[in-house]
Amino acid sequence: GNDVSILIRGRNSISASTSPLIIWDGVSYEGDISELNPNDVSSIEILKDASAAAIYGSRGSNGVILITSKQGVNGKLNIGYDGSFGIQSLTNKPNLLNGDQFYQFKTTRLNSTGVISAGEQAVYNAGAGVDWYSLATQKGQRYQNSISVTGGSDKISFYMGGTILDVNGVAVNDQFKRYSLRPNIEVKVTPWLTINSSTQFSLQNRDGLPVEFDDTRNTGGGANFFNPLTTPFNSDGSIAMYAYADNPSARNPLSNTLVNNADNTYSIFTTNSVKVDLPFIKGLSYKLNTGVEYESNIRKTYWGRNVALGYESNGYASDYNSVSRNFTLENILNYSREFGKNSINVTALYSCQSKDFDSDQLDGQGFPNDVLTNYQMSSATLLTPSSVNYTQNQLSQMLRINYGYDSKYLLTLTARRDGYSGFGSNHKYGIFPSAAVAWNIDREGFMQNMTAVSNLKLRMSYGLNGNQAVSSYSSLAKLTSAPYVTGTTVLQGYVPSSLANEELGWESTRSLSLGLDFGLLKGRIQGSIDMYSSQTSDLLLYRTISSVQGFTTILQNIGKTANRGIEIGITSTNLKVKNFSWSTSLNFSHNENKIVDLYGNGLDDVGNSWFIGKPINVIYGLQYAGVFRSQAEIDASAQKTAKPGWVAITDVNGDGVINANDRTILGNQDPNFIWGITNTFKYKDFSLMVFFQGVNGVTKRDPFEDDNVFTDTRRNTTLKDWWSPTNVNGSHFANDANANPLGVLFYENASFARLKDISLAYQMPSVVTNKLKLTSFKIYFTGRNLATITKYKALDPELTDQYGLPLQKEFVLGLTITL
Repeated sequence: GNDVSILIRGRNSISASTSPLIIWDGVSYEGDISELNPNDVSSIEILKDASAAAIYGSRGSNGVILITSKQGVNGKLNIGYDGSFGIQSLTNKPNLLNGDQFYQFKTTRLNSTGVISAGEQAVYNAGAGVDWYSLATQKGQRYQNSISVTGGSDKISFYMGGTILDVNGVAVNDQFKRYSLRPNIEVKVTPWLTINSSTQFSLQNRDGLPVEFDDTRNTGGGANFFNPLTTPFNSDGSIAMYAYADNPSARNPLSNTLVNNADNTYSIFTTNSVKVDLPFIKGLSYKLNTGVEYESNIRKTYWGRNVALGYESNGYASDYNSVSRNFTLENILNYSREFGKNSINVTALYSCQSKDFDSDQLDGQGFPNDVLTNYQMSSATLLTPSSVNYTQNQLSQMLRINYGYDSKYLLTLTARRDGYSGFGSNHKYGIFPSAAVAWNIDREGFMQNMTAVSNLKLRMSYGLNGNQAVSSYSSLAKLTSAPYVTGTTVLQGYVPSSLANEELGWESTRSLSLGLDFGLLKGRIQGSIDMYSSQTSDLLLYRTISSVQGFTTILQNIGKTANRGIEIGITSTNLKVKNFSWSTSLNFSHNENKIVDLYGNGLDDVGNSWFIGKPINVIYGLQYAGVFRSQAEIDASAQKTAKPGWVAITDVNGDGVINANDRTILGNQDPNFIWGITNTFKYKDFSLMVFFQGVNGVTKRDPFEDDNVFTDTRRNTTLKDWWSPTNVNGSHFANDANANPLGVLFYENASFARLKDISLAYQMPSVVTNKLKLTSFKIYFTGRNLATITKYKALDPELTDQYGLPLQKEFVLGLTITL
């Protein structure tokens, strides 16, 4: 149920959002894409070039995802059912030390302040080391049941879908339930009046707190790196409040399962439109398009006296309520006619959008008992309120002209004017024009005898798009609360938190795209090739300033970036005989970006790892050069004070001294190449789909290797081949707190190839389904994340958090029936 991050055609902005705009049934959608029910989706389309994205305005500079939900059809009433059951398991958990190994690691570690405590010694003597990972994980299960009804007539068509999703994750007490209902209806009131409504109601339940895996606030390190020489349970089998008796700040990560937590999110997203085909002018129509998005999150959490936080606070309660709203209103005038070989389509739009968010939180502690949990805030000895709210408004006008001649030559001209309330008073509006041309070469006379070519189309577009992806009130000076004490009284005070910038305005991206669509051998091979280049200026960038004004940064329009790449997609029918067919779909993309300018002075920003002429998202630091294995190697290096077994660092500038001047660019966190290949095999009523994906040219930190956080030896670590005088060929530096004195971080090639999906399906033949009075019957089995090839040694090359849950392998059995 968590959201995902999406990046389309690389990274244009340095610090502003690069998330694409999601358009769902014609209206901007602000929620998480993970909240969508896939069973209700009819199609997904990605708009990437400037001309296509210009239809949807400012956020189109990061690409647009068009999602269309299923609609009713004219014909027989159909009832469909889709049910599936899945089992999830971990793919690659870290190789953590067991109790004996951790004891040896701790007792043999040099220059360490950690010693074996009495509690650790007792656990070790009893041979009772704890496998926290096993205690915190389980086999995950996933149930989904969907039912849909669709039908219609000449006047009314409808689709009704409902889904229940129930997931018990691989982390203990990780639960997610989603209930969704979608009624879609279209009514043709008269030949010239059409009303359409598409709505989704959703309830998402996240009751219960899962076991904490990556708890940065907990010096025990969460369940994955908790000390194995500890006691997770009391003598009576109950969960211990403090599993690590000698480190009371490290609370038992299993205690989350004892916390009372109710977490429900209620949401509605509805798009409603009225279309009038004006009878007095042929081809002229007017459409009023509206969208309402409403989401409310209600969360109540209570830590009782049976867990550490509640025990220390005499009960701790937190009530959180938030409401987010998004209102869209669009007036669309469209004129479409054909005059002989000429066709013209003109679209004019006037739209407004208003978003607001409001949240309130009240934390209380010091209750007489735990009986009433959250429902005793009036009895708390200490109450701490907090709230957040903001409003954003956008106003847009757009004019788009499409012209075609003989279906051969196509021209599109677009001009859009967008206004955003978050910018300075003199820069709220931006004008963004674009143009696109296309040539259907296959329709030319000289192509008629070239039977090997079934489709050939050349495309080009150029345009300007804006990005306003900064928070509300970014141009205004803001205050933050700062309570102060007078005598024995605490008073509420305020201090400035940011500087104003009335000149703040739009980040702009100029893009050029060239594309070729082709079809060969009567359509057996189809594909497209796209090349693009963009330049982004007036970046929304936080500039470092002198602290003499009380601030160290200010948001300004400064800097430039460049972005270019190529995309190739090919679909082929490789073999097609009587009962067997084999088809392949392949896509490949290559992207490069670089910083062209930052602050207008030609200088890099080393503190933020921003370098002119280099990619936006680079890794900058000291370069690990292996392990010193002898004194002779040390004597020949720039690290004269090192000892055998310590980390060796590359002397980049060759001055014989290792310091900050030896930092260098170690890699790029964004990939250079992304690819995917899908093979589909069909034999009679069976089909097999195999999907591989890959990422190349990306560098990622391996936090398991640098060990900087383990110097106090209170947290666990992974098993390593430590160097020692008796293991001089050890691949990892010595088990010595001083062995990495400059804190060198370890980075590895995170390129990978993954067997992402395999799906085997059986479609019952129509002869059988007709006898059973069924429209269709299909049973399928799917395996996901089955194998990964990579040199990356941490949890997973695709995950951001290597200390969190690993990627999960899943097997799903499903059934689809249509009556």
